[in-house]
Amino acid sequence: MAQTRPQLLADDIGFLLSRAGGMVLGAVNKALVPLGLKVRSYSVLVLACEHAAGVNQRTVAATMGLDPSQIVGLIDELEERGLVARTPDPADRRNRLIAATAEGRRVRAEAQELVDQAHSGYFEGLSAEAVAELRESLKRIVFP
Repeated sequence: MAQTRPQLLADDIGFLLSRAGGMVLGAVNKALVPLGLKVRSYSVLVLACEHAAGVNQRTVAATMGLDPSQIVGLIDELEERGLVARTPDPADRRNRLIAATAEGRRVRAEAQELVDQAHSGYFEGLSAEAVAELRESLKRIVFP
């Protein structure tokens, strides 16, 4: 009977995804310090900018894979800084939409430059095609 060799940690895709994610997360958090943002608050701001009329809190939570209660503090922080505003949802008055302000869109653009710089340190050894393929593969996992 053939004996299989145990998988090395360096070949474990879960470990590699987790380790790569942690490395990129740390670099992006560090890059965003000058703007007073972290990955989570930046992500909420990006989602608010992507939806001109605003995005509801449940959608933000679902997209980010967080409980809606975890989103409230992030939105509060962004609202206090004037980067987003809560507006009534015309489709359901019980809900509030999170919309980016002009200042929020400006900060998002500045943050995007910092994030791109942080990413470049990790992806510069890959071709543009490899990065695009990686992005599409991860999107299929995250958004099936």
